[in-house]
Amino acid sequence: MPDLPILFSFIVAAFVVVIVPGVTVSALVSTALARGMAAGFWMEAGVQVGRLTMVLVVALALEAVTGLVTSAFDIIKYAGAAYLIWLGWGYITSRHTIATDRPVAARSPLQQAAAGFLVLWSNPKALIFFGAFLPQFVNPAYPAWPQVIVLGLIEMAAGLVTDGVYIYLAARTRGALGDDRMALVNRVAGVILIGAAVWLAIQHH
Repeated sequence: MPDLPILFSFIVAAFVVVIVPGVTVSALVSTALARGMAAGFWMEAGVQVGRLTMVLVVALALEAVTGLVTSAFDIIKYAGAAYLIWLGWGYITSRHTIATDRPVAARSPLQQAAAGFLVLWSNPKALIFFGAFLPQFVNPAYPAWPQVIVLGLIEMAAGLVTDGVYIYLAARTRGALGDDRMALVNRVAGVILIGAAVWLAIQHH
């Protein structure tokens, strides 16, 4: 497992990156506004299944690559850090707003969960992000896949907490998710993410 300081850094970073509103949060908020809290959490269930499958893909892929070529770990690490810096800059300069007025048709809980799964997998950036983010915290002295699974579960838990807050606020009050507040969240998270990426890139496990 990663060292405790690295693990603590991951937990902090996990909450930072999942709190930033994106495609998934937009879909969850839209659903909660249109159908209420229960529908929002059914969609979140599908999102969590999607996250788990992505974590499994990353775990298997990283184990296969690092098992064949040890030096590939450093390549993945630095490429991932560069991507996180690019992503952080994107957060800082983002003009993204949360959609709250999308017309939606009636759906069963299972259909709502399926929609959440498809929302996540229809966004290729989500898989790229998992592939860039999780390996940054893996200790190459130990097998990669169990570490990725544990880190992925932590990331999923962070996502459940922050998504749940968005769903609750959207279901309870429309004004709590204004664009100005989301822009501030984007900028703060972007700065933190860039700083974390630079710090991780210069660490030697």
